[in-house]
Amino acid sequence: MDDETTLALEHWIYGASHEKGYGVKAESHGLNGPLYMRYLENHLTPVRVEKTANGGTLIDARMVHPAPANDEVLLSILGRGVADEYNRPTIANHTVVIPASALRAGRLTLADVEAAAIDYDRRYPKAAGRIDAIPVRLRGPEAPRDPAGVGIRRLITKAAVDTLASRFLGDRQGRMLVLCRGSTNQYRNELLYCLVELLHAGGEIPLFPAISDAPTLSAMNHFRLAISSRGVRADGSWTLLDASIDEPALPPVRGKNPLYGRIAEAFAAA
Repeated sequence: MDDETTLALEHWIYGASHEKGYGVKAESHGLNGPLYMRYLENHLTPVRVEKTANGGTLIDARMVHPAPANDEVLLSILGRGVADEYNRPTIANHTVVIPASALRAGRLTLADVEAAAIDYDRRYPKAAGRIDAIPVRLRGPEAPRDPAGVGIRRLITKAAVDTLASRFLGDRQGRMLVLCRGSTNQYRNELLYCLVELLHAGGEIPLFPAISDAPTLSAMNHFRLAISSRGVRADGSWTLLDASIDEPALPPVRGKNPLYGRIAEAFAAA
């Protein structure tokens, strides 16, 4: 932390460069790249990109990964990169390293970090080489805090979240594909943030790799949670969950009342 109100976050930008292909285009001065990039190895750009030159497909997705060695969280913002030398569409990945303690303490949210990263991209669209860390303003320690996951009731039913919690509590390797029919990219991104912050808030469920779009088949098993607007091919380790179900599909796990209580509190919040 630079002071009591600002946190400097290390980050890197991955994408395609003319005549070079995909690689790291920029990284902040204090970043130990290999330490973090291993968590995203082989799936730095795991979403589908249209193979035609017009680039009509919208790419706007988010990934969250734990970096447990340093108690940190990796937030990746996936969007469209510059066209390559053959005018083919590409994907860009801007990943920010976040201290997990700041998230748990309510000093910042994943949405706060996203806003700072998007503002950085707007101000420095051609960032390359060694770059500065991203400054993020922290919320005051005494400021009123919303319940973890506040706003989630607009995005998914309580029955679906209770089912997701029970699945992850009952199977520490379980994978869930949440199907949100007709949802927008922004809708799924918000839902990802709400679910990750809500389920991880009390520590009953360790932070898990998650993505707000349907990943490519080769990348599916790098995640435990995927949110999609359509059916996705996956193996038998994945459970499909409809975001609009009316009744939980699994019974609550005994002894985990605080987690289910936080879910109820999030749905009761305005």
